[in-house]
Amino acid sequence: MNQNLFNKWLYLFVFVRKTMATAGVPVSFSSSKETTNYAKLCRLLVDVGCYVLRDTFDSIHPPSDLHKNLRTHHSKLQLLQKKRVLNPTQWGNLYPPIRTSVSSKNFDITLLTVLLRNICSLSPPATGWDALPPATDVSTEADIVRVKYFRNTVYAHADKASVDNAKFDGYWHDIKDALVRLGGPVYAVAIDDLKNECMDPVFEEHYRELLKEWKRDDDNTKEKLDEIHWMLEEIMKASTNTPLPKDVDEPTELIGRLRQLYLTREGRHSPFPWCEEFNFDLNDIFTRPTIVRRDKTRRTAAELVTNITAVFKPHRECSKPRTVLIEGERGMGKTTYCQKIAYDWANGQETDPSFPQIKLLFLLKCHDMSGNIWEAIDDQLLPRNIDETAKENFFKYIHANQSQVLLILDGLDEAPSNFTKIFSDLVESRDLPKCNIILTSRQEGSVKISKFCDTLFQMEGFSSENSHHYITHYFKDLEAEGKKLLNGIDQNIELGELIVNPLFTAMLCLVFEDLKGSLPQSKTQLYLEITECILKRFCQKQRLSHNNGILIDVFKEELEQLGRIALEALKRDEMHIEEGEFTGSTRKSPLFEFLSVQSNSSKRRSHTCYRFSHKSFQEFFAGLYLSDHITKGETDFEKLLANERQNLKALEPVLLFTVGILGHNSEKYALSLLKVTIKNANHFKTLDIPTFYLCFALKCIGECSRENSRLRSKMIHLLGTNLELQELIITDNSFPIELFVEALQVNSTLTHLQILVPFLRDHFLVFMANMLQVNKTLTKVVILNFRFFSTHDVQQLSDSLMVNTTLYDLQITGNGWGNNAARILAGYLKKSKTLGVLGLFIGDIGDEGATALAEVLRTNTTLNSLCLAGNPGIGNLGAISLCEALKVNKTLHSLNLSETGISDTSVLSIVEILNTNTSLTALSLSDIKISRHTVKSMAEVLRINSTLKGLDFKGNKVGVGGARLITESLKVNTTLNNLDLSRNNFKASCGRLLSDVLKVNGTLESLSLVNNALGARGTQLLSEGLKVNTSLTHLDLSGNSVDDEGAESIAETIRVHASLTVLQLSGNSIGDSGATSLSKALKVNVSLKNLNLSENSIAGAGTKSIAEALESNASLTTLNLDTNGIGDNGAQSLCEALKKNATLTYLFVSNNNIHSAGARGFAELQQHNNTLKTVFLTKNDTSDFGDFGDQELNEVPLINVSKFPISRDVSLQFSGQRSFDVLVSRDTLMLPPH
Repeated sequence: MNQNLFNKWLYLFVFVRKTMATAGVPVSFSSSKETTNYAKLCRLLVDVGCYVLRDTFDSIHPPSDLHKNLRTHHSKLQLLQKKRVLNPTQWGNLYPPIRTSVSSKNFDITLLTVLLRNICSLSPPATGWDALPPATDVSTEADIVRVKYFRNTVYAHADKASVDNAKFDGYWHDIKDALVRLGGPVYAVAIDDLKNECMDPVFEEHYRELLKEWKRDDDNTKEKLDEIHWMLEEIMKASTNTPLPKDVDEPTELIGRLRQLYLTREGRHSPFPWCEEFNFDLNDIFTRPTIVRRDKTRRTAAELVTNITAVFKPHRECSKPRTVLIEGERGMGKTTYCQKIAYDWANGQETDPSFPQIKLLFLLKCHDMSGNIWEAIDDQLLPRNIDETAKENFFKYIHANQSQVLLILDGLDEAPSNFTKIFSDLVESRDLPKCNIILTSRQEGSVKISKFCDTLFQMEGFSSENSHHYITHYFKDLEAEGKKLLNGIDQNIELGELIVNPLFTAMLCLVFEDLKGSLPQSKTQLYLEITECILKRFCQKQRLSHNNGILIDVFKEELEQLGRIALEALKRDEMHIEEGEFTGSTRKSPLFEFLSVQSNSSKRRSHTCYRFSHKSFQEFFAGLYLSDHITKGETDFEKLLANERQNLKALEPVLLFTVGILGHNSEKYALSLLKVTIKNANHFKTLDIPTFYLCFALKCIGECSRENSRLRSKMIHLLGTNLELQELIITDNSFPIELFVEALQVNSTLTHLQILVPFLRDHFLVFMANMLQVNKTLTKVVILNFRFFSTHDVQQLSDSLMVNTTLYDLQITGNGWGNNAARILAGYLKKSKTLGVLGLFIGDIGDEGATALAEVLRTNTTLNSLCLAGNPGIGNLGAISLCEALKVNKTLHSLNLSETGISDTSVLSIVEILNTNTSLTALSLSDIKISRHTVKSMAEVLRINSTLKGLDFKGNKVGVGGARLITESLKVNTTLNNLDLSRNNFKASCGRLLSDVLKVNGTLESLSLVNNALGARGTQLLSEGLKVNTSLTHLDLSGNSVDDEGAESIAETIRVHASLTVLQLSGNSIGDSGATSLSKALKVNVSLKNLNLSENSIAGAGTKSIAEALESNASLTTLNLDTNGIGDNGAQSLCEALKKNATLTYLFVSNNNIHSAGARGFAELQQHNNTLKTVFLTKNDTSDFGDFGDQELNEVPLINVSKFPISRDVSLQFSGQRSFDVLVSRDTLMLPPH
């Protein structure tokens, strides 16, 4: 239970007793087992039920965005207020004077129930909100209903206020199951503790009254809701029974003509307009792409779509979706999907039950729109000879029947920029509010629209099975050819990756057929071959000879013009080309073979416009143009990179084609361009994440050397010998890791390499082994991976380590690391003279593997640190073997057995070792099974051990009793410097215990208390000891329910505390008021260097106070304000303050609702601040940040960061399934020093 609830119980207890004593009432209550049973059930439902429902609500509407979500639902909640479903107190809690201060912690259980049913997109169970669901239904909605149902069941005993033991056990079991499913397994222990806890009679009476009050409030709410629902039904009946005006009769003839248009126009699939014979019957060739519904908040995969018409299916975020956004990269099949939906509607095909019953479907191409929606419908779909009266009546019919209309807007990213408002009005229900809408776009083109759509999908192209299906259908009359192509794809990893894209699959089929079974090896070669195919067909049509060499060279002049126009259009972020740009070209020019005419689809365009059939063709011809100019010496590649600094990410495909074409024609130019790229990468050699330039260099090697092994070797050697990086952390699975590892064979600067990628390719360890056999500079290697590594691969790694003389720190994780791997590495350790740190964590090592490693420890004299954390197979047998080894080992300084299967027996053995061992200085025993008796033994050893300096003891839930034992020992301990007691169920009273330690302990330097429940009171108590302590430098109170009062206590402390340098307060609720208190203290504090205030509901006012403090503070170097609500105004305040600040080095403001204006302020700050190195702005909408006119952002590396929830020391936080989500951020803006 949380600390705030405990404080309220204590306050209530004192208040009731004082009131009764004053009134002359005897302070005594009669109580029996049966009445206590009833009171415990009341308490379970009222307290735990409220907390669980609040957690459920917070998971749907995160606290950081709650004020925004309530603003979105204001009209609906206002209706509930007017009908008195919500009382004034509840309304005030929903919309306090300071909107950003709203917190679900102030919502009572009745309000939470109303909100869950009305604004959380939850669908009622099949049995409704008021009937017990079947036992098989364990959905969130069903368990919410169960909480109320069990409340009513328990309340039926209210007259006697007693429940016998048998019924009590049954009720408790059923209620616990529902609450644990809703809130998670963490509640199971707390609920069991409540069941066994004694209750004061005062509390029994209190909880009986609370349950009665909840029942009464809920009954009143239900009556009001029933009244509202009845009124809505009557309104709907009235609207249904009202006949349509005569002037909106169903336009049967027009609907029929629309159907015929779709059957004719969309019935043939023509991926390439330049190849007339390359078209298919849509039904025959259509292959269903992979479509995944994504969670809108974090864009994580939520559900695989199995039917292309199931996109309107209800889900947790929306019970009745109206607006659907389908995102996907270029060529993933979005347009073909839209064609298929329109074609199937015209054909009367059966749809998914969730698909709306529609009478009208409008498929509109966004890039052809030149006016509003009505003009687009007229322009693209209606008959050219339709009269104005018929058109007007048709539009009236659409207005009157919106719920039976489906509007498909294909290609938002290709629409003119001034159309954003038109699309926003549609998805925000300002225009056609009942119309069903499907939108498609590349992700970068729908950033501002996606948050308003009911459902978000990701089109991920073809699965391997579906791409094979497409190829089989393509070659259905040439079965042998199809099988040959499929066999070639299976043997070529790169081609296997390309055919995920449906467009590439189609192109591959075309080229393969044309080349009679010859497969291109690279993307550049593929496009060169496609271009040759197109030019060959052009010559055939024009009856021109095409046997005079390479046709790309024959038509060089025309293609150069096309490439120049393509590049200029790309820089304008356009795909269309006006006819006037083709000076001197006739319609018989081959360049028109690569373009499609756009004039036919729009009646209002008075001139002809052209468009590449796909953006990748535009990029290819732009690359062809640049490669030609570089060869001629007309373009300098180094200057090109500098001049296009702000567009490099967008132009990356063009530059890759450029290098690929040069590599195809001339090794000299390819190597020269690579050298320039490496030179730019070395400008950021102090960064430890891959820059754009490093990634681009590796992609260049991959692109232009697949068909030239000699060039490949030269390019890899050039990269390895010239790269000057010292440390690198790789977290992106798309990073060319194997190429980079190969380059490290000849590199002489990189010392630390961390590869934090969950699924590496098979035999990756072999690449690492080959590199480590010859590399002479790497001292640290970390590999995070969940793919199984074979015994053979592990043996090869071990063999290479035998000859390596520099590696000191090796940490490897993954399911592949079991007992066999541990035995192999144990064999290496017997002979190793260099390895000092070994980490084999989060794997499948058991007692057998641990015992093998223990045997090595008896004789090894170089290993200083051993980490076996996250291996649940290691039990008492393995741990005892390690302890026996430590009796003779004198060199191991650090041992980590956290998250293993050890229990009391093992810990007592470790305690015994600590009584005599004089070498072990760091011990980690987190998240293990441990009893109170063993905690006592562990605490006692801290009294006498004089070597242990670091103890990680988090997640063991020792509670107040354990805290008392540990703190008593710490009062006399004189060696421990670092202590982590996070997640140990510390309550407010533990603040006093810790405070007493800090008053007398003079050696503790770092104390971590993350995710306990100290609250405001516990923080106040802790601060008393901190004020007089002179040794503590690091304090972490993240996730401790510290509010503004707690923040004020901390502020008073740092005013006088002279040693604290790092203060972590992330994930609390200090708000603007708490931020203001801390800011005042920062003005006088001279020691604090690192302050973390992320996830604290700090808005503009709090940020302004922090900014004022930064103007005078001269010690702070790192400030973290991630995930607050500072906005552009707060960002501007910080920028103004930082013009005067001369110490801050790193500023974190990610996920703060900052837009271009705020980002621009940080960019311009470079002119005024010489100390700020990096500003982190991820997860902010700065999509149009690059528009600075003539201003150039000097030394701003373009970095594509894929972030994992992993800290730099590779400490992992896993879910119950031992897996984690990959959070891919957008390009990170980083501002390095001048």
